[in-house]
Amino acid sequence: MDLILLIIIISFAASLRYRSSGPDVEDLNRQTTITINGLFLLLVVFSHFMTYIPMPHDLAKLTRIWMLVKGQLIVTTFLFFSGYGIYVQFEKRGRQYLKTFPKHRLLFLWLKFAVAVTIYLITGLLAQRPMTLPHVLLSYLGLATIGNSAWYIFIILFLYLLTYLAWELFPTNNRRAIAFIIIGSGAYMLIAGWLLPEYYANTVFCYVAGMLYAHYKTAIERAVCRNWFRYLVVGLGAFIVFAVSYLVCAKTSGLIRLASYQVAGIMFAFCFVWLAMRFKIHNPVLAYIGGPGMFSIYILQRLPMMLLKQTELAGQPVLYFVSVLVSALLLGWLFDKAYGAVWSYGLGHRKTSAA
Repeated sequence: MDLILLIIIISFAASLRYRSSGPDVEDLNRQTTITINGLFLLLVVFSHFMTYIPMPHDLAKLTRIWMLVKGQLIVTTFLFFSGYGIYVQFEKRGRQYLKTFPKHRLLFLWLKFAVAVTIYLITGLLAQRPMTLPHVLLSYLGLATIGNSAWYIFIILFLYLLTYLAWELFPTNNRRAIAFIIIGSGAYMLIAGWLLPEYYANTVFCYVAGMLYAHYKTAIERAVCRNWFRYLVVGLGAFIVFAVSYLVCAKTSGLIRLASYQVAGIMFAFCFVWLAMRFKIHNPVLAYIGGPGMFSIYILQRLPMMLLKQTELAGQPVLYFVSVLVSALLLGWLFDKAYGAVWSYGLGHRKTSAA
């Protein structure tokens, strides 16, 4: 499995191209951010897959280290770039973008998630897995799971709702809107840290950090990339802050652990932003995985893991993983096509009826 992990990392490294001109307005364009997210979605699939197979003690040393240290860091760029992208859209489109937010962000995402949960529910019922009604109902909110990945969806839906409320309250004042989201995220972190598993709370501020970066992007890049020495010092500093804060959260508990995890997550995501200031990052395969196919691959990945575990492939980890990845890509593509067709038909039907 170390070989699989190395191939994933090398595929991303091969997508880097040095940009001598330094940062520009396009250095965090969609192709860049979805390529980075594609890397981490592959690592998410790999990490989840490793929980379905036994880990031999004398093999896969790199993989074992990865599984020990990854935590929720592998979703930090998802949150950071989501906050970044939404803020950029608000700046470009303003009130018009806000009007589409409830339907095209909140409703679209939740309905897609609900359809995926229903697929897991049917699979579980066919496999005669025990499930209670409250547990099933909570799974449709992302507060429980019936086999699917759920907690990230709950967080992102909450943050989308918070964002919508922020710009409804402060439609012409971006700073106040961000301040509202910071306060809301802080309250969420405290409540979720108390009532829910830790992973529901410990990366939420990465989304806010993405928005703040979008707001101050030009000034930050001008300061960081003034010269090569400054650029390298900032990169090294960001990595040191990440490492120290991650060590702190590993040795503490409670509010200190939650706060230090937030810092570690933000710095981890910033390291890739820092990389994009000087390098063009694009890989068409990773860009598809981290872009158009991202949600469906993320939410459906466990289905082939569960189903193929019952076959002879379970005894051949590499072939098992390749089969899972191919199946997840195909399943995600089919799911997107079917859901997109139903969603478009539903919208078209309502428009026709209204006419």
